[in-house]
Amino acid sequence: MRNNSFDLIRHVAALMVLVSHHFVLSGFEEPGIAGYNSLGGIAVIAFFSISGLLITRSFLNASSFTDYLSKRVARIFPALIACAFIMTFVAGGLFAEGYLTYSAALVDFLRISVFGRADIAQITSDFIFSESFNGSLWTLKIEFAFYLLLAGAIGIYRRALMPGALLALFCMATFVLGNGVTHPLAPKLAVYGCAGIAFFAGSLLAFHKQYLGSARRLLLMLAGSVGLIVAVMGTPLAAVMVTLGICLATLSLGLLYVDHTIRGRFDISYGIYLYAFPVQQLVINKTALAFWPSMIASALIVIVLATASWRWVERPALQWAHRKRQRGTEVATAAD
Repeated sequence: MRNNSFDLIRHVAALMVLVSHHFVLSGFEEPGIAGYNSLGGIAVIAFFSISGLLITRSFLNASSFTDYLSKRVARIFPALIACAFIMTFVAGGLFAEGYLTYSAALVDFLRISVFGRADIAQITSDFIFSESFNGSLWTLKIEFAFYLLLAGAIGIYRRALMPGALLALFCMATFVLGNGVTHPLAPKLAVYGCAGIAFFAGSLLAFHKQYLGSARRLLLMLAGSVGLIVAVMGTPLAAVMVTLGICLATLSLGLLYVDHTIRGRFDISYGIYLYAFPVQQLVINKTALAFWPSMIASALIVIVLATASWRWVERPALQWAHRKRQRGTEVATAAD
């Protein structure tokens, strides 16, 4: 499953999130599909779809749970911890007077590093959007939870039935939360449910790799997913079925087109996702730039930070995990 354009799609999705968030951080309504989701929300669905497919293949190919988990930890935590450090000790020192002289900076750094809240009020108190300094990070704890849930489920029964059952549960929960529950937390939980639908739909497809190599089948899946989105838009089934449609469209497009520019060379999409929100917050609120110039300036700064994160944090961490796996394989072979 190496011949694909998933790296390219992830970069496009990360930039979609940046564009979408720039509207809301500037005090405007996010663009998107009316009655369903914002542009950024649709991009997140694409992220989770690809993640579900690829992470499931990673688990199935891993030599052990430790091997699987070490790669997941190496992919997420080093870059997240570096971002948390820059948010608290660098941005906090520059834009929040006296912040570094109290224990709050250390507490915030530790909290953000383990998926905690990223609302540094000392920085954002007078911002247009004051609720969070890095609101994008909420998806990371959900994604990591899905990694563990996937490993636990497939570890018990290594068949497509497990992600299929989890997909069905998330579909039912999302439908109920979106149509029959009035609790204040229902909308937030429904968003988590949509992420679960995308992740485990991708996971289910990972068990049917033999059907994903046919361009004809992929074209049919793409056409069917577009038809599904159009058919259910605006109905009570939209949250569930449109999410499935976006998931299938993302994966079919990713497998139909083979990218030779980005694939295997670099991946700064995670870094874009980590740094976009705080950079946009600072550019929007600390400069006099108009909307579009501030978006362009934010994107350029974020790309530089994301490139640095990939080169000096993410890639070395992944190489370390790969070397660790190789050493473990060599030791096991020698023992035999």
